[in-house]
Amino acid sequence: MKIMVSLDGSESSMRALDFITSRPWAEDDQFMIVSVVEPDKGDMSMAQAMTNPDEVFFANAEKLLANVKDKFDVSLNGHAVSTAVLSGPVVESLVDCAKEYSADLIVMGSEGRKGVSRLLLGSVAEGVLRSAPCSVQIVRRKL
Repeated sequence: MKIMVSLDGSESSMRALDFITSRPWAEDDQFMIVSVVEPDKGDMSMAQAMTNPDEVFFANAEKLLANVKDKFDVSLNGHAVSTAVLSGPVVESLVDCAKEYSADLIVMGSEGRKGVSRLLLGSVAEGVLRSAPCSVQIVRRKL
């Protein structure tokens, strides 16, 4: 089985990491950990803004994925683990990557927003769930 794991460094995406590392997996299961960078999005310091902001976002995403891959390599000893930094609109990038990777499962976190905040901010998890070419496991926080 090919499992794609979406991480953005948030608490909810780290729950997806915990979900993956706490489950038994078949010997031939493969994992791809991805993070999406939306150009010109996000918070940055003034010093970072003076440089190329896209480079800063890519560097942060690569650092996140390298740290997580190290944890995966220990927890999922013997499984193939790869990483990829994607660029573009988050939902579209994740769905396109899942198609290209021929993913059997996408695992991602969700903040579980409700009401106006969900309407204003949208839901990446919902967008992926609706458009994904495979099953999607959404890991939510415990209430």
